[in-house]
Amino acid sequence: MLTRRGAILLGASLALTILGVFRVDGILITLGLSGGLLLTGSWLLVRKNLTSLSIRLRAPTRVYADHPFDLRVILHNNRGLLDAFNIKIELRLAGQVHINSFAPWTAAGSASEVHLRGAIPGRSAHSEHEYSLKTTMPLGLFSLKASGRVSHEILVFPRPLSPRELSTQGSLHDASLLPGITPGHAPGELRGVRPWQAGDPAKHIHWPASARSFTRCRGLRVRENDPPGFYPRHCVVLFHSFGMSGQLIRADRFEWALSLACGTLRYLREHGIPTTFLADFNDWEPLSVISRSSFGNLLVSLTRAQRQHDTEAHDLTPVIDRIADDHSLIVISDMPKESWVDTLPKRPAISVDIRQHNYGARKLKVRSPSS
Repeated sequence: MLTRRGAILLGASLALTILGVFRVDGILITLGLSGGLLLTGSWLLVRKNLTSLSIRLRAPTRVYADHPFDLRVILHNNRGLLDAFNIKIELRLAGQVHINSFAPWTAAGSASEVHLRGAIPGRSAHSEHEYSLKTTMPLGLFSLKASGRVSHEILVFPRPLSPRELSTQGSLHDASLLPGITPGHAPGELRGVRPWQAGDPAKHIHWPASARSFTRCRGLRVRENDPPGFYPRHCVVLFHSFGMSGQLIRADRFEWALSLACGTLRYLREHGIPTTFLADFNDWEPLSVISRSSFGNLLVSLTRAQRQHDTEAHDLTPVIDRIADDHSLIVISDMPKESWVDTLPKRPAISVDIRQHNYGARKLKVRSPSS
């Protein structure tokens, strides 16, 4: 299409040509025709400037949502003679992030590379990404645009969020061996009182027992505690979308529930707890979280998950009844806790409340390394 500069030149060329014909002035006609030739040549060159160009992406194929990663956009000039100038690149990555970049000069038979760093805000699974190339070269008389798709699979896993129930219910929080996880020297359960030994902290001294020991001409006595927590032999994470009628269904809560499920499963894997994942969107097919590859397959399942709208209480009951009694149970749902917790079979379980986080629109993040 014509730019403002091209429209002015076209109008001036037509006016000079028409005026020269009426006045029988060869100079005016020559100037008008010269402007037309300039427009024609510019149109041919601007079309040629976009031919034989292609886009290639260099980026990770597996990333977590809202986790920064490096992205390289490579513009290939497959022509043998003509260089490419002033190419504006617009890329829609993973159907969410709009990326604008600029390649001022790309030599024939060579490529230009743009290095970016950013994050994709939400989960997605795309193998093709839309892009467009735009140029106004030469002289800025015409603006031409070419569109296409670039093939590069990117699976964006849900953003992992650890439910607060993991640290407020049960004893996993105190049992954690990860640095910075435990709140301190948890007291645990009192096993008994024993004589003081070198290295025992002063706060463990049992003063009433020590006073009685002094009366018998003996030394201090300290409390001896059992370990403050323990790991379950096996854990089952149950995900469902069941809720009593009258409850509002929100798409953002389903995404947040998947993030909580992802964070829970990663938390259990980091602590070495064998875990099985059951979900209605997987038709209750058990997925194990033992090895790295099985955890990767589970993340792919979460990425491609679609909410089930027909889950009922009678679907949940047999699934829970099949869970062994010595297995710990964690239940996650995208519906409010009070709309489903009373309908489940009575057994010990950690029920995750979906309303523990604030919802809001997240800004898209794409930036260059220098920013």
